[in-house]
Amino acid sequence: MTVLDFLILIRRGWWFLALGLLLGALGGLLSAQLTAPVYTAQATGFIAGTGGSVIAGTTTAIDRAGAYMPLVDTAQVRQEIAKDANVPLSKLNGSLSAEVVPGSTMVRVTANAPDPQSALKLANGALHALANVVARIEDAAGAGATPPPDGTTVQRDGIVIVPLDDAVPPTSPSAPDKRAMILSGALIGLAAGLLLVLLRRALDVRVRSHTDVAALVGTGVLGRVPTLDVGGRGKKEAITRAVAHEAYRQIRTGLRFASVDQEVRVVMVTSANLGEGKSSTTRSLAQVLAESGQRTLVIDGDLRRPSVADGFELDGTVGLSEVLSGQMPIGPAIRRTSDPNLFVLPAGGIPPNPSEMLGSTAFQRLLGELRRDFFIVVDAPPVLPVTDASVMSAFVDGVVFVIAMGRTRKAEIVEARTQLDQIRARMLGVVLNFVAMRNSANGYGSSRKNHRYYVQTSVHDADKEGDVDTVATMSADSELAPAALDGDASPASADGPEPAGAGGERRTGRAPARSRSVADDASVAADAAHARPRPAGGQRNVPARAHRSADTHGVGPDAAV
Repeated sequence: MTVLDFLILIRRGWWFLALGLLLGALGGLLSAQLTAPVYTAQATGFIAGTGGSVIAGTTTAIDRAGAYMPLVDTAQVRQEIAKDANVPLSKLNGSLSAEVVPGSTMVRVTANAPDPQSALKLANGALHALANVVARIEDAAGAGATPPPDGTTVQRDGIVIVPLDDAVPPTSPSAPDKRAMILSGALIGLAAGLLLVLLRRALDVRVRSHTDVAALVGTGVLGRVPTLDVGGRGKKEAITRAVAHEAYRQIRTGLRFASVDQEVRVVMVTSANLGEGKSSTTRSLAQVLAESGQRTLVIDGDLRRPSVADGFELDGTVGLSEVLSGQMPIGPAIRRTSDPNLFVLPAGGIPPNPSEMLGSTAFQRLLGELRRDFFIVVDAPPVLPVTDASVMSAFVDGVVFVIAMGRTRKAEIVEARTQLDQIRARMLGVVLNFVAMRNSANGYGSSRKNHRYYVQTSVHDADKEGDVDTVATMSADSELAPAALDGDASPASADGPEPAGAGGERRTGRAPARSRSVADDASVAADAAHARPRPAGGQRNVPARAHRSADTHGVGPDAAV
């Protein structure tokens, strides 16, 4: 982990650090409130020497005095204190300590007690009691000494402790130190929060960053799509939608340059699991492809949970399953959209054998025929639940894998990639979906600096959408057929000029003749459907679902298209 990765990790888990800091400070404050106060009093004495060779201030005297300091907390000293203070020994609550002040001949006695008066009595009494005990020990040592043989008198060397300064009553407790305890608790909480952030990173099984993709999938990122609020309004949501649109344009550019050796005309969009945004990615990618003038066909390859027709608000009663089973030709099954370059082949009825139909020779031949006229985007089921996507990956030019940031697990991505590798599927790239706009680590840090570009783009897109809605309304009111496909002749009446197209422009000439293709059949079928008179009540005609008999009339999934 580099320093930059560590800083990014800290930025993502800042609330862990803030929470740990707050809880630690509160814990320190609570501990300080619950801890009993301690009052400290100190008394000082002077070390004096006796005899001829030992004088105050010598190293010998100081060392000798230091040997008596542990006696301050003995029972004999406490009995002396209780006797002088005329209190029971059980009332002397507190601790005592004594030391020789470094670099001096002073003795300091320290008493700690739960109240100021007890600390005062202990400190003063301990100093006097220690001096008495030391004097008695020194006298006993001198009296027990062996006299010289000649009977002469020898003055013995010794020390005495002379009380000098009595203790003063403490005005405030010396412990606990609330400020120090709060600071210590905050530091402990901050360290715990940092540990949680690192532990969360080590144990995190979901994709959080685009740097994880290269190691998991083995390919690059085609685009990063932010999280969109469907009903959101305002400048912020407009910028988000504009950024998302630019992200899909970036994906479109990446697909165009995905290969220099093999042309990419059929792309399959899939994911590891449900709910990761593959269908919305398919629709948005197809729309930006059609905006660039590319004739684009969206095929709903999910024959178990179809959603493409509903996403485009089209009738999906008949479609791919009826075509593969031989119940209808491909032309009438293709639906037009409001974009003259965008077409949709719905899933149709849900068959009992979707995997077999999608893996049939009929589906392979269908893709081969359609790719001559369209750039095909196939919305495939997720890889892990069913085998449909793995089967279809053998027939397409490449796979676009959608990963939901913060939702898709790393182990699921590895498993899905393993299944696709077994079919030798060609991975074109990865689309990161549901990326947070504030996540600069995943490519949106520049949106704040360049937000004026996105604002202008969002306004332009809103104007375009308004124009499209207006044209669609005018076309519906006048019951005009949409514009014919590129290169197709517009239907003309026998005794009048040619009708106007969806864009309101009159076609003035016929396109050069060319060989009839699937696109021609789709155009004729779509024009015929729009040319039918409307039923009463303003309801549109809905093609009836093709009914299958128990033996499917002998038509299997491998039937010719």
